[in-house]
Amino acid sequence: MSDRHSFLSATLGELNRRKVLRTMGAYAVAVFVLLQLMDAAVEPLLLPSWLPTVVVLVAILGFPLVFMLAWFFDVGPDGVRRTRTAGLLNRAQTTVLFSITLIAMLGLAWGFHGYYAKLFDAEQPLVAEQADRDFSAPENSIAVLPFSDLSEQGDQGFLADGVSEEILNLLAQVDGLNVAARTSSFAFRDAREDIREIGRLLGVRTVLEGSVRKSGDRIRLTAQLINVQDGFHIWSKYYDSELTDILEIQDEVASQIASALVESFDGLEVRSEARSDSVAASQAYRTGRLHWWRRTPEELQRAIELFANSLEHDARFAPAYAAMADTWLLLAQYGNVEKVKATEKAQVMIEKALELDPESAEAFAALGLARWQIGQMDAAESALRHASDLNEDYIPAQLWLAGVLGQQGRYPEQSRVLEQAMVRDPLNELLLVNYTSNLSVRGEWQRGRDLMAELLALRPDSSILLRFMAKLELRNGNLVAGWKLADRAYQLQPENPEDIASMAQTWVLLGDLDAAESLLLEGLEDSPNNPSLRDAYWMLLVVSKRFEKAERVVREMKAEAGEDSPDYTQRYLESRLGLLAMIRGDFGAAREHFNAAVDREDPLAWSGDEIMSLTLGSLAHRETGDSEQAGALLVSAE
Repeated sequence: MSDRHSFLSATLGELNRRKVLRTMGAYAVAVFVLLQLMDAAVEPLLLPSWLPTVVVLVAILGFPLVFMLAWFFDVGPDGVRRTRTAGLLNRAQTTVLFSITLIAMLGLAWGFHGYYAKLFDAEQPLVAEQADRDFSAPENSIAVLPFSDLSEQGDQGFLADGVSEEILNLLAQVDGLNVAARTSSFAFRDAREDIREIGRLLGVRTVLEGSVRKSGDRIRLTAQLINVQDGFHIWSKYYDSELTDILEIQDEVASQIASALVESFDGLEVRSEARSDSVAASQAYRTGRLHWWRRTPEELQRAIELFANSLEHDARFAPAYAAMADTWLLLAQYGNVEKVKATEKAQVMIEKALELDPESAEAFAALGLARWQIGQMDAAESALRHASDLNEDYIPAQLWLAGVLGQQGRYPEQSRVLEQAMVRDPLNELLLVNYTSNLSVRGEWQRGRDLMAELLALRPDSSILLRFMAKLELRNGNLVAGWKLADRAYQLQPENPEDIASMAQTWVLLGDLDAAESLLLEGLEDSPNNPSLRDAYWMLLVVSKRFEKAERVVREMKAEAGEDSPDYTQRYLESRLGLLAMIRGDFGAAREHFNAAVDREDPLAWSGDEIMSLTLGSLAHRETGDSEQAGALLVSAE
């Protein structure tokens, strides 16, 4: 090489002569466009989860290959031909150039991998790293997994589930034995996880699993009790029987297995509990509760049908009456039933349940829920605590007690109640949703998000988890992640008012008011009484600056609620009227509305809504010349 050329200028000249820079630039642009398209297409086109990884790896390997091809070959009018070797660089300098280029290619490849690996990880269901949650499981603790149907025809699932449920129900009556709730243990139907991992997730020391196998007119049920710590069997038993009355077999075998299990633990005592003499009534009740936990209008209606069926088999089964009561109350929250109508129906059922069984935990829990919904907070708390004392394994009582405490701003107490309930039912979606909300209020939203993501990995199609996870992301500014989660929930249940409201609120935050309004109007046409849809529609009207219509909506809700509605309902409505008055600049009216919102008889909960009312009320007082009251309200807010 001529001494007139420096190494740098000679290198640039040679790369330009061989068209390497132009070719590499074109390849980099093509790779970037491809990966952006892949980012947008993976989920809508239902492409396999491994495809993005393969594409990224191929793109990375392509960089050095394209460099080599561009260096040695040229494409011209005469086709592909080898590039003339004589150039500005000698052999030693060419070796140095290739070494530097290789290092640069590796660095570029590493950068692509680091960026897109994170991007595609976010596209997959939000799976948290396995949390290092060490469950200090109680000594006498057990989870009953759903039995497997190993029959050739695969037609004994009803019996398999029935035996599992009956064993679980019998074990729940044993004092001193901690039994994982069905909502958690049955999440591992057909699970591939190691039994030790299942035990860790459920927080138990032992796990019961089993199977059902039919051969001709005989049926064999096998059960194994397994030590979670080492994975070894503590005992294994099998039971053979003639296939006559399935319900009798289910009851008999479950009793034998439960008795054998009790003998395997120390210091246990069976307590009496209200049970139906009708196996069919018990079965219908338990199946109804499965639908009941899913919290959609359709599932709750199905639950009512099953509870009614339970009462047809046993008209004196108190838990079924209580279940009918709390399902009607939940339909006022999740469905399209007016609260007054739901409360009236529930009250009749509660009174019947308590008449049949004055010590029914289910009835007192339903009574607590009814009192909570009409704003009688002290009565609600008393009934729910009594229900928990009667049966500490009845999770709904603890769930609603936590709700009552949270609404009063008693977050440390709420946290303790939820943590105790999650020991018994660690994979319960509604418990975790409330616990995550509690953590978020206390400034630990990331911890709550991690717990939610871990459960979402186990239940990726749970609209409850997806919907709440979306709200959590949106509240913390992660709009794209929130939209994707809300959209997944909506696609799973496009008729569910809760998912419609969540999706519409997401569109509002993203600025697409037309899409939000279209969803809400369609939802309100089917469910005009749903509180979530009405609240979302009010927010849409405010954001779109249709203040007069927003005020009409609030006043209609206020008229429907009546003067006897709970204080928290009145506070909610008055604060919204105050906000609308502030927007219009009518500080006198705003002051009156915020005064009505904060001067209720029940104590304020220190939630965001209450702090907003106090703060805006302070501003309204300042603007109308009452600086003393303005300062007092700010002190309350602080």
